[in-house]
Amino acid sequence: MLVNKSVDREWKPTGASGVERSLFRNNEAGGRSSVVRLKREARVPRHAHHGDEEVVVLRGSVLIGGVELCEGDYLFTQPGEEHDVVALTDAVIFVSSQKSVTVVE
Repeated sequence: MLVNKSVDREWKPTGASGVERSLFRNNEAGGRSSVVRLKREARVPRHAHHGDEEVVVLRGSVLIGGVELCEGDYLFTQPGEEHDVVALTDAVIFVSSQKSVTVVE
């Protein structure tokens, strides 16, 4: 069993301005599960998925691939799909990727 308590969460920069990640775990296929925190107007560059990805908006609102998602909304991405992420407000999202991604811009 893996437990990650919110009070013990460590936030690390992702390389995108205003975007931080708290990693839960990496998987054997190169994917990972984490919570991502975005400042308003922060942007994760367009990227291509090599495996499935699931996103749940925990707080705030984001634009993912041109679709506005708000607290409680869910997004599923299949292999080969591409999208960026733009924070419309300060936001926190849960992201679980089956495999790695490649930045395309």
